Amino acid sequence: MVNTHKWRRIASVGLAAFVAWAITGQASALVGAQAMATTEAGIAAVVRVEADRGFLDGGLACTGTLVAPRWVVTAQHCTNQHRRPGRGYRAQDMVVRPAAPDDTRWAVAAVWRMDGYDSQSLANDIALLELAEPVTTVEPARIAARALPTGATAEVYGFAGRPAQHAGRVRVTSLAAVNNGPCVFPDREMSFVTSVHGGSSQGDSGGPMFVRRDGALELQTVTAGAADRQTCEAPDLNRRPQSWVGIYNRVDRDSQAGRFLAAHLPRTPVG
Repeated sequence: MVNTHKWRRIASVGLAAFVAWAITGQASALVGAQAMATTEAGIAAVVRVEADRGFLDGGLACTGTLVAPRWVVTAQHCTNQHRRPGRGYRAQDMVVRPAAPDDTRWAVAAVWRMDGYDSQSLANDIALLELAEPVTTVEPARIAARALPTGATAEVYGFAGRPAQHAGRVRVTSLAAVNNGPCVFPDREMSFVTSVHGGSSQGDSGGPMFVRRDGALELQTVTAGAADRQTCEAPDLNRRPQSWVGIYNRVDRDSQAGRFLAAHLPRTPVG
């Protein structure tokens, strides 16, 4: 019993450290990443999500994915003031900007948040932004039909507080593999990845993980955060790449989040 309580305490510390990393800071982007041209097929669907409620609010800057002409999917904690549940930004406080480095702004008409969001583990950390007007200049991303198997590689995208996109390459790992240290991660339709080249870091919350099929990018997951699975501290992908683990929420059609999206996007193309 003593060992069980100790394990749970360590797990709680690990999750707390992960959440503290995931929902604070927004200046950094994908560590060790390579810039990607926004003209590449599908990349234009990766957009910036911003919010600000006035002088006393520090605002936020996240990433999202256009999945239909009037819909952007992002992380739910990106729609909350100070990333706190129950303190959601109003639609008029939020704006979406395209990947292209210009002054274009897309107004947000409504924010839809997925039920069951857990601010400790970041499970169900999914929200949809309904735009005031349809976007006709960008092709929306397709949503994948099912989760990626262990061992599959994919691409993750985000912004560095700048207009330019960055991308990293990651490999899907198993829950057993990431839970072989003192930090315990939940199994709630979440995907865990290790780094192949680069990976998600602060400021990339809400961004997509894509896999390429038939020349097109298909949306698999939404970025929640990352952790050092050995130290339960903020991850350092440059110094400790072997213990870095990325945590993402599945949004494929076969997931609960995918069904949440489908309830709003019944005609969204799928893989």
